[in-house]
Amino acid sequence: MKKFALGLLGGVLVAVAARATETGAPASTNVPPPPVAPVATPPEAAVEDNVGPVILEAMTMMRKQGLKLEGKQAQRAAIEAVLKTSDPRGRVVTEKELAALKQEQRGVFFDSGVRVAYTSNGWRVATIAANTPAANTILRPGDTLLALDGVNLASQKLVSVFAPLRSVTNATARLKIKSAADGKEVELDIKRAALPVTAVEAAETWPFQLAYLRLNGVYEGCAAEIAAQLQKWAKEECFGLVLDLRGADGMSLADAAALAGLWAENGAPLFKLADRKGHELQTFKAKQDAAPLELTVIALVDGETRGAAEALAAALAGTLREGMLVGQPTAGDPHVRELLPLPSGLQLYVATCKLITGDGRSYDGREGVVPDIRVGVGEEVLDFEGERTRPDTLPEEKQDRFLRGRVHGDVTLQRALDILRGIKALKQRAVENGKNPAH
Repeated sequence: MKKFALGLLGGVLVAVAARATETGAPASTNVPPPPVAPVATPPEAAVEDNVGPVILEAMTMMRKQGLKLEGKQAQRAAIEAVLKTSDPRGRVVTEKELAALKQEQRGVFFDSGVRVAYTSNGWRVATIAANTPAANTILRPGDTLLALDGVNLASQKLVSVFAPLRSVTNATARLKIKSAADGKEVELDIKRAALPVTAVEAAETWPFQLAYLRLNGVYEGCAAEIAAQLQKWAKEECFGLVLDLRGADGMSLADAAALAGLWAENGAPLFKLADRKGHELQTFKAKQDAAPLELTVIALVDGETRGAAEALAAALAGTLREGMLVGQPTAGDPHVRELLPLPSGLQLYVATCKLITGDGRSYDGREGVVPDIRVGVGEEVLDFEGERTRPDTLPEEKQDRFLRGRVHGDVTLQRALDILRGIKALKQRAVENGKNPAH
């Protein structure tokens, strides 16, 4: 028992301490490295040396009281307790969880091929991809999705289930639907298959010179395709863009920098990674020959925005001259964590470096990127339209009606649309006043 308690704590302390003392310089293969001086002050070192005995004492006391201890659970709980004193958002990862984590970071998920959209009548099936599990079921576009795995979706206000059946496991999904054909409510099981996820989930051109781009993640090599779409909108004199990063992840910091750099001058610093001692590990600067995009951006973020997508959000927050972030604070994991193996087979997913943006903001994993405007989960937006007493006749009325229907039910997206249209109106007024100074 003593060997168990001291061994597991020794392993986690050694793993964290060893990574913390690395500087990123390659070690010589011929000359042994000099001994590393202790970095902890004597009082801190004394406390660390006593961690194992203290836990052992607690375990001994519990056994004396006849309390049963489950070895693996106790091991993981003890390691997590030590880990969270250094990284509150870090976690212990099992072999199975490790595989799922790496799969998610690569953009490979188990999916059924169903895409939904929120309407005034609830979550409706929008599309069903060919050659996917859902294509071989009774599910059809227009059906209403009532519940998923026993969870009622009627109370869902945010578009957080754009792809509701996507998962990191291949577990079968249990759906309750209302058929658009006959109105009957039925339950069915749909399998999930391993499907690669593209970086772009949706790219839509909206009325009033606006556009919408939703990303699943920032994956390796995706920047060229996304940049081409953004430049196309800019050439078409699009005024504003809603960049939806909610739930997005990915691992390619190079692609995140390439996208953020579209709004920056060539050579401008975007962000860098530094170790815990402040030693610079990697620097990312804007690389482009063209002038910065003149495209006002409202980026949407939430607590599931992580990885390279979170790094992109952080870079935009420190780069954009005309734009802002709207939504909820991000996950606090902008590619600053790595996996450290333990002798037990578990892995520590712990922040070993920090991301510093061009304007000097630092993200070390303890907190996420805070949006300029927060939108509360479940927050309602008042709808002043009421019932139409006459049909829309002017083109502007029809376009406005379309936009309101498109964002209905998604509070964050509604807020972003209102901000963009407000900024555009102010700019138009400024131009008009400049042409006619008398007014």
